[in-house]
Amino acid sequence: MTWNVLYAIDVLTIFLFAISYYRNCYRRGYRIDFWHVQLFLVCVLPNFVLLPFAKSELNGLVLGADLTAVINVLPNVFLLTLLGYFAVLTGGHLWRFRLGLGLRNAMIRVLDIVPQCSIMIMSSRSVLVFQSLLCLSLQLLVLAAYFTHSGFGFDLRAYTMANPALRPIALMVSTYSLVIASHCLARYVDQKEKTLLACTVLLTVGMIFFGSRGNILAIYINVLLCYLVKLRAKISLFRLTSMISVIIVVGLYLGNVRAGRYSLGAFFSVLASLLLYGDTFSDLRDFAWVYAKWDHVFWAGRTYLAALMAFVPRVASQFRDSWGMGVATATTVGFDPQVHPGLRPGAFGEAFFNFGWLGVILVGLMLGIIFRRVDIDVKRAISPPRPSMMKAFSSTMLLSVAGSLAITAGFSGLYILGGIYLFSWLCLRVLDMVQPRQTSLAEAD
Repeated sequence: MTWNVLYAIDVLTIFLFAISYYRNCYRRGYRIDFWHVQLFLVCVLPNFVLLPFAKSELNGLVLGADLTAVINVLPNVFLLTLLGYFAVLTGGHLWRFRLGLGLRNAMIRVLDIVPQCSIMIMSSRSVLVFQSLLCLSLQLLVLAAYFTHSGFGFDLRAYTMANPALRPIALMVSTYSLVIASHCLARYVDQKEKTLLACTVLLTVGMIFFGSRGNILAIYINVLLCYLVKLRAKISLFRLTSMISVIIVVGLYLGNVRAGRYSLGAFFSVLASLLLYGDTFSDLRDFAWVYAKWDHVFWAGRTYLAALMAFVPRVASQFRDSWGMGVATATTVGFDPQVHPGLRPGAFGEAFFNFGWLGVILVGLMLGIIFRRVDIDVKRAISPPRPSMMKAFSSTMLLSVAGSLAITAGFSGLYILGGIYLFSWLCLRVLDMVQPRQTSLAEAD
């Protein structure tokens, strides 16, 4: 298949996405919804919009001698991501089917577990404040160890790569802070309790030092998206586009800060290169990079098994130290996994390297089902007469679960999330014995 044909398919796919947005979102009174946001961020932007840039020779600054090999396999990788994209669309439509076998109701009950647990956390301000203070204390302990050994800085991740014993602790604290901060923010939007806003801000400041742009953004993004969905047509496309652009620019600048580069002038001079050729939206390029160096022997589920063992530190497991997703991708392209966190071959890369095109289809169907479920739940939750940000946000936690299943580099977050839910339940039981009224779920409604 020639590049002209690939570009034609690429343009047609983007055009069909735009038509879907216009007919199923814009014409229905929304300026944004979760279905189209997830399609755009997971598939359309990194794989279709950036296809011409993934083929550019400017990637040689990153790929080096592997540039030619990567460009040669880009058509194959593009078609695999296209297959995954259509599997996502199919999964979104499957959600509406009723086969009479009880499968849909069983799936609904399973998917309800996470939102219900999040509602439980947000049912008590006292428990949220207590856990926020606990997170802040843990952040300070980790940062104290970091500053003591490396001096003041914003790249704790690099320090933990060099000191693997601290890595699982930092990951746990980072995920714990993210979950609690985002739940504090969601409840604040509904209840306007300033204490919870202060908790959110303090936890965010601590997260800046942890060096993870994605985690900082994750505190706010789903609550913000729920609020924008609630506004419907009250926000213009211009303002929406401007807001998204600001978020992207701030995220890219935080990456510079993490690397010790603080100059705004130097940042804006290379902004286009960071956006098009950096590692923020490099899914297609990284997928092709791993594919080009891959020995074409399927991993047969090894990275998923390593993910299931995520509660075991890599330093204590030879299997995890060889088959964790970050390790597998870094090793495949020739990097030292002790100093490189690995590549990001998009939502479909890991599934393909383990199970081929069948894995791509299965992951796509799973993502489509969850994306559609979240989209429906959010629109219902923020609708009159009793719109609830807490209910809307609680469903978006399913997106974190879906992301961890598709890209298992963050699978340990599922164990941490389960631990947070269990610990919150225990805190509520203790508080219920002292102040039963403050822990009722009616408060969350």
